[in-house]
Amino acid sequence: MKIIIVGAGAVGSIVANRLSSANHDVVMIEADPDIVNEAKDHVDAMIQTGNGAACEVLEEAGVEKAGVLIAVTDVDEINILACLQADRYGVRTKVARVRNREYYRRAGEEDTTGQSSFEAIDQMINPDQEAVAEIHELLLQPAATDIYDFADGRVQVIGARIGSGAPVDGKSLSEIAGEVGSRWALVAAITRRQKTIIPTGDDKLLEGDHVFLVGRPGRINEALGRLTRPTPRPRAIMVAGANRIGVSLSEWLDRDGIHVKLIEPDEQRARWAGDRLEKTLPLRGEATDAELLEQEGVEKIDAFVAVSDDEEMNITSCLLARHYGASKTISLIKRPNYVPLAAVIGIDAAVSPRLSTARAIMRYFRHGNILSLTDLKDSDAEVLEVEATERSAAVGVQLAKLELPRNTILGAIIKPYQVVIPRGSDVIDPGDKVLVFTLPGRVKAVQKLFR
Repeated sequence: MKIIIVGAGAVGSIVANRLSSANHDVVMIEADPDIVNEAKDHVDAMIQTGNGAACEVLEEAGVEKAGVLIAVTDVDEINILACLQADRYGVRTKVARVRNREYYRRAGEEDTTGQSSFEAIDQMINPDQEAVAEIHELLLQPAATDIYDFADGRVQVIGARIGSGAPVDGKSLSEIAGEVGSRWALVAAITRRQKTIIPTGDDKLLEGDHVFLVGRPGRINEALGRLTRPTPRPRAIMVAGANRIGVSLSEWLDRDGIHVKLIEPDEQRARWAGDRLEKTLPLRGEATDAELLEQEGVEKIDAFVAVSDDEEMNITSCLLARHYGASKTISLIKRPNYVPLAAVIGIDAAVSPRLSTARAIMRYFRHGNILSLTDLKDSDAEVLEVEATERSAAVGVQLAKLELPRNTILGAIIKPYQVVIPRGSDVIDPGDKVLVFTLPGRVKAVQKLFR
């Protein structure tokens, strides 16, 4: 399928590479020559210089033959206009990255013809809100480093690190399954010393491993308790940065009944946050001020979250909060290539709005029997949500006899009436959705198996 991506920055490049790996014909449009030159070295796609909202540029990119247009520049208006132009050419699916909340209000309004102002845009994705949602989930699941939802929330993939003294340390996955049963959850990927392993039953879990569990919500939490020390639901959280992300996150936590202290050095921003938030306690000061953190009891809080617009300040304040006793630290990091480094320097979890946006775009992307394509942070593993058809080679065969591509594992079978953590005796039926974990380069082989 032909796909046009307007904007060749970090988000556009991530999405382009994922779609190209799934054998799509991807064309990128970028107005900035410097970004074009950089993207040419890192992106497996055709790159065209120009304004992605201009008709002549879209026509040159082949918009008449495109099935999807994704607009992810840093300018909301260009993204919206590019999608509206694409609709005039009959492009079936249009996705826009839009940060300004005012446009979401207008999207719900109807004009005199009874149509929404942005009815032609199939999905508008707000990077700030995607980041807020990700941080919120990480806070409510204290042991998790990553959380991914699939099949409308019926299946979760949770990342966690094997802690010191964990009951599973040094045991093989077969041994663990024998002790707790094979239906509790499945370890679908392991990152060890920057190498990703799609495991078999003989692989062992070791202290420091970053593991990714797949299972049903609730049951997966039981499994998580065997990998890490049980951690109670948070009651007090400190947030650094009264920007849109920090204030929105504080609102969410207020509704959860969690006490929030919000640190902001700018007087005007601090006053704005105080007027908007009823329960949150705004604090004027620098999050890198050790005296302030100690004075406000950082050692007693359940988590410290740094979401300011200053990436270096976020990292520094998290390390400082960890030094003074904060139980969990989460840092907002803009540059996706910095995210894997967070754990190395001692930050529990890192969230990148650009990665969150790219993941959200891929969540809404569907082509053929591939419902979504997601990569796991701090890992080379990719997760495909695939629908099995009657003529799929994977249908009607016991999994033990199914010839899977190398470095591939089935993580879950989502049937209409239940979610199955698979064993060798299980069978995939037509219409089942399957979560497949694999490494780069295997996507085409997986797609062929379920075609």
